[in-house]
Amino acid sequence: MTTHGRRTALSGMALACLLALAACGDNADRPKESPTGAEPGTCDETKQGGAGPWKPVLTEFRGYLQASGSAALAGHVKDAKLRDCPGGDREANVLTDYDPHLEGSNVDEEAKKKADRVAQAFTTWRDEDFHDEGWVRIINGAVETVTTRAW
Repeated sequence: MTTHGRRTALSGMALACLLALAACGDNADRPKESPTGAEPGTCDETKQGGAGPWKPVLTEFRGYLQASGSAALAGHVKDAKLRDCPGGDREANVLTDYDPHLEGSNVDEEAKKKADRVAQAFTTWRDEDFHDEGWVRIINGAVETVTTRAW
């Protein structure tokens, strides 16, 4: 093989490796496509059958937080509800007492980090105990979204 041929082959291999690494990257913070085709974190209520009714899951979620060693988070969770979306996805809203000034678009970094921890705990709970998929939206008292995460 000539030097030019080896360079071309190595360049192609390097490109293939980079593409493979990109495909295997950590997708936890990257929005996933919803199986329903809806916006991330929302049910597409125009689909046949519509979204199901909201079901309270506060007691179960707080119980999970207590059992998993996240009792400090449990005290900040004020409400949690879940509903089925058309197509098999789920949507959840978790109300916290973070962002007490109700300034959703100006959430400080510390409140955002705390909300992210609640979102991580919720998604882990759903993954471990129910093996289902959906979106959780962590909201404040003004129903402003502080963070959204797929599970």
